[in-house]
Amino acid sequence: MSHPLHAELGCLQIQHVAVDSQAAHIQLRNGQQFALKFDGYLRLDRLTTEQREQVQLENAGFVASWRQHGAGQCDSIDLAWDDLQDQALRRLDAAGWELQAISPRDRHLVVLWRLQADYYNGGLMQFFANWGMPTFELAQQALTLIGLPAACQALCDLYAVFARLEDEPEAIELWSICSWLNEAENARIDELDDGFAALIADLPVVALHHFLLVDAERPSAD
Repeated sequence: MSHPLHAELGCLQIQHVAVDSQAAHIQLRNGQQFALKFDGYLRLDRLTTEQREQVQLENAGFVASWRQHGAGQCDSIDLAWDDLQDQALRRLDAAGWELQAISPRDRHLVVLWRLQADYYNGGLMQFFANWGMPTFELAQQALTLIGLPAACQALCDLYAVFARLEDEPEAIELWSICSWLNEAENARIDELDDGFAALIADLPVVALHHFLLVDAERPSAD
């Protein structure tokens, strides 16, 4: 289903799809190009040469699909979002993986990548345990900035569950936090974890709208 912000992100619509012997080449209206291998998530290796060329554009031109032949589809929003985050991660790498050495914009992109990657891999507590409080707080800032306040609140609510542990005299490893909580507290964490997917379902399109349009229009500081 199309998101309301798609109308403002027409530059990310798919302009052309070409298939050669190695990959499906996706070109967006803004000139970005992506080469997707046949044996990746599209599973075009299952199709004949003729079937590979029978691509359908769906969702107002943001999706290239081969589903009619039992293969997959790709979303230009996801491609563009992954690429924007990859650029920030490369700059972080060049800065020796020092988060404070990159721009605030790149820091927000990096922490959103970390949040998505860890949440979908192991949940919100994995995100907190992997990166600690500084990144956790920066993620809250980023979610608010791009317009997902409910997701930010969920992170605040998560921390509130175990904030009392700060008063414990014994040093607590981040990975062991849940073992210090009672049954009701762990149930609350599970509840927040289960509901978080819906809160960030629109994160790629909302984030792209902010970083490509809203943030880009702001005058740079002298």
